[in-house]
Amino acid sequence: MNNERQAALKSPSILIDDRGATAVIVALTLVMLLSMGALSLDIGHALVARNELQNISDAAALAGARELGLIYETLPPFQQFSYQLADPTPVFNAVQTIAGQNQAAGMSITVDTSDIQIGQWNDAAKTFTVTNTFPNAVRVTSRRDASTNGPISTFLANVMGISSVSVNSFATAALTFISQTFPGELDVPFAISSQWFTNFGCNQPIRFYPTNDPVGCAGWHTFDQSPSNANRLGNIIDGLAAGTYTSPGTTAGQTSLEFIGGNVASAFDNLINLFNIMLPQGDPSVWEVFVPVYQDTSCANPSGPMMIVGYATANITNVQGPPTMQIDGIVTCNAVQGGQGGGANFGASASIPGLVQ
Repeated sequence: MNNERQAALKSPSILIDDRGATAVIVALTLVMLLSMGALSLDIGHALVARNELQNISDAAALAGARELGLIYETLPPFQQFSYQLADPTPVFNAVQTIAGQNQAAGMSITVDTSDIQIGQWNDAAKTFTVTNTFPNAVRVTSRRDASTNGPISTFLANVMGISSVSVNSFATAALTFISQTFPGELDVPFAISSQWFTNFGCNQPIRFYPTNDPVGCAGWHTFDQSPSNANRLGNIIDGLAAGTYTSPGTTAGQTSLEFIGGNVASAFDNLINLFNIMLPQGDPSVWEVFVPVYQDTSCANPSGPMMIVGYATANITNVQGPPTMQIDGIVTCNAVQGGQGGGANFGASASIPGLVQ
């Protein structure tokens, strides 16, 4: 028996059969490896193209939203609140111009108008709604597929029956709430307590003088100048009226204002002069002011340095001189100012957009 087994092991025919089976296995394995490698190469190429499309969508959405911001910058504040976008062409043009300046997988990208949506971004709910009423956001989808720009041809995946890959990407940019102001944008030396928004919210009356109660939940400051007192306040107001004083640029969470904390009656005549100069601008019935919001949990008169946490707009509706000395206004929402977005919600949006999705 042992002799027969040894003879069988030495048989050339057996050796040839083993080698043939191994060759088949190796061939099949090579085919699988090559197929997987080809698929991996083409998938990698498609992922790179998708990243390129994402960059294009981001840039195009920002361009479209910035166009909205530029539109609002040309409107008086009292027209911004009820603005209806009748002609989206400038937004479409801005999106398509930026998209066409970029490529994905070696092809310049065209964005169809059907892939450009204009609407409102709800920052609290993180939702986008298509609308032409006070639009503050633009959503853009860029594609390499059968509908637009054509799918991406594969290099080696044809061996697996895959001749092309479709990819797309979208982005949403919006005029978010202001986090930073440029020099000269803060046009009066008073601010609103964050507690006022907790108590009331937007589109409610506020009293800027006298303060120190729930309705007068505000305070007077000398911007970044110290010591803060009525004499310095009067000089700043006179400079604002004459155009010789420029309020400093500020950043929420980084900039503190110097608050007086006391009575500013001695500067009231200066205030009336400033209001009389500014009141005829825009809507003659009100004067819109852009003011900081300072961090506080009370409505007491703020004193000393107080941190800015955001920005708001208000319409001054009533100014009474001595002996009454009272300044009334209404805090408003849906106003667009210059500045950088990304701040807390106190109703004032920035005309420079940011990516939100």
